[in-house]
Amino acid sequence: MGKNCLKICVCLCVLFGGAVSISADTEREKLNFKEALEQAFDHNPAMVAARQAVASAEGDLITARTLQNPEAELEFGGFKKDANDERDVRLNSIEIKQPFDPIGVWFFKQKIASNQVKIGRETLRSTWSDVYQHVREVYSKVILNQKRLELAEDNLNAMRQFFGRVQERYQSGLVLKNDFQRAKIEMLNAEHGFLSVQKELASNRARLNLALGRPMDTPFEVAEQLKEERLLWSIDQLKSLALANRPDIRIAGLELDSKNKNVVKAQLNRLPSYSVGFRRIDEDDEDDYAIVVGISLPLWNLNQGEIKKAKAEKAAQTVMSEAIKEESMFQVYESYLEAELAQKQFELSKKSLDEANELFRLANLRYSEGKIDFLNYLDQVRTAAAAKVKYFEGLFELSRSMSALEASIYVSLRQEDFFNE
Repeated sequence: MGKNCLKICVCLCVLFGGAVSISADTEREKLNFKEALEQAFDHNPAMVAARQAVASAEGDLITARTLQNPEAELEFGGFKKDANDERDVRLNSIEIKQPFDPIGVWFFKQKIASNQVKIGRETLRSTWSDVYQHVREVYSKVILNQKRLELAEDNLNAMRQFFGRVQERYQSGLVLKNDFQRAKIEMLNAEHGFLSVQKELASNRARLNLALGRPMDTPFEVAEQLKEERLLWSIDQLKSLALANRPDIRIAGLELDSKNKNVVKAQLNRLPSYSVGFRRIDEDDEDDYAIVVGISLPLWNLNQGEIKKAKAEKAAQTVMSEAIKEESMFQVYESYLEAELAQKQFELSKKSLDEANELFRLANLRYSEGKIDFLNYLDQVRTAAAAKVKYFEGLFELSRSMSALEASIYVSLRQEDFFNE
């Protein structure tokens, strides 16, 4: 009976242990890049703040479209006692006035506030461009880290096998002790590199989670691999796209338009502002009514200070708008050169990959046959491993440079519609 109970307990432990293991595996979501972007668009803190800034500007627009608040004036009298030692406190008059800005000022206030809403929306687009580039870069880093971890594990296994062979030959008296020690050091270095890549992978996973606006310890696995990409556009094509799509160029244009309208608004403020109202007067127990018209005259300086300020801001914004265009074109040019360089460097690393695989195979074979010495073998293994890492790093740099080029023109070169959200 006791043996049967023990067997049952062991079976239950195995079953439940397997169930826990399966559950732990299924909890780690497969995250593709589009899903990552969708989460970042909705939950990234910078995106949330930028959307609230748009809502704030829309609130200012509502205020700008609203007339000034009316004014009401009530007059009470009769505080002095009469012959009967009584006070006859009553409402003697009531006056309601609606103030108005000078003619045309209200219209330009609305246009300037409307421009601020557009600027907020362009700022949101610019923020999305930064978030998009950051998410793609970190997502690509996670892919690169996973691939580097695979290579580091392969290298570690190779070093362990190598150390085993050296140990056997050392125990047989075929190699010197310093070769044995060197092999052990190389194996330990391979373990050190493996642990470093593990740490970097965990760090970038946490960084990606934060970019997606979720807890940094959320488990996931990337569902995509780095792909080879090609630069198919000329610099002139890219500059034209940048001029039409970059948010900072659009913002500069809207700012300049607002400054122009602000100059006109300041000049219109030279005109009188006015108010129109209604008054009811109670005199001798009889009501009388009147229309009240008020005028405010800017006599002392004809608003010259505001006009001078508005013109200076317009001149400054004109210079800044041109400077932003020039800086934007430089960014496009620089990003283009970076992408061109990354593509050329990747082509070189791609050519060396096949050679590295063959070099690694031959090094193992020749060292096992005793045709090459210890140091020669170690040097060839290192060269092959470095070439493999260089290939995947080249893929990453190519992806990163293409993303930077997309950000410089604010157009997806990869035909990803959700870039232009």
